[in-house]
Amino acid sequence: MAVTNPYSRQTSTTSTTTATTASASSPPSISASLTRQLLQLHHPNQRFTNDAIMASSELLRLLIIEARRRAAIEAECESEVYMGQSQNSDNDMRRVEIRAEHVAKIAAELLMDLS
Repeated sequence: MAVTNPYSRQTSTTSTTTATTASASSPPSISASLTRQLLQLHHPNQRFTNDAIMASSELLRLLIIEARRRAAIEAECESEVYMGQSQNSDNDMRRVEIRAEHVAKIAAELLMDLS
């Protein structure tokens, strides 16, 4: 059974097994064009090299992953308090919804850690 990466973008529906395996092992990324647009919003007259765009894309990707991880922890803690019980069992898998309020709660600390 082939494992596919839900974050990969495949333009062709006729992909081979090696292409699926390669995309499944590669982490999700932010496109260079999106990163360039974001940087130009803040610095409209600045020119950016491709290396700067790629480095900025990687930093944005890591920021998003860390924000999601911290917001998930916040959502799990809120869920446990709301349920009134601690869920420490490994066999008890449940889904917790990450909402904008969870991201807002961790945003200040995340920005402080990055500065």
